[in-house]
Amino acid sequence: MRTRDALVLFVQSLDAKSYYDILRVSHDADAASIKAAFHDFSLLYHPDQYVGSAPEIGAVATAIFKRGVEAYRCLSRPTSRSRYDGRLARGRLRFDPAKPSTVPPPRVVRTLETLARTPDGKRFALKADRLLDAGNLDGARLQLVNACQCEPYNEELTERLQLIYEALALEPP
Repeated sequence: MRTRDALVLFVQSLDAKSYYDILRVSHDADAASIKAAFHDFSLLYHPDQYVGSAPEIGAVATAIFKRGVEAYRCLSRPTSRSRYDGRLARGRLRFDPAKPSTVPPPRVVRTLETLARTPDGKRFALKADRLLDAGNLDGARLQLVNACQCEPYNEELTERLQLIYEALALEPP
């Protein structure tokens, strides 16, 4: 078991360590290496290892273990790891998923074609998308009606068709 002084020293050093340093892995470590490193980390610092120790030692081990779990969760997920690497390059050692990234995620465009499910429905929906881009609401309506006939149970296409009808009703005569 680690001594109290060694644990306190380690917990004090955590604020100056990256997640890679905490788990003792290289920056190019693969998923298996990260998992193995976390396993080794857990064997050393899991609070259950210090059940018979003084309460303050258990509290220090818990603090260390929480930071290791934080590191593992971040590094074991490719998306959060790449975001963390970007922040680490700017000097941020900890990753806070609650804080939004400085760059917003790309907007997901759900075109009519992506909403359609069948080949015929996609064909008509693509034509409707193009007509909408050109500002031709009535032509888009006709194509979307055809797409809805190909896919009578596609509620999203039906909702979009309703929106086109509403837009057409608002147009001046």
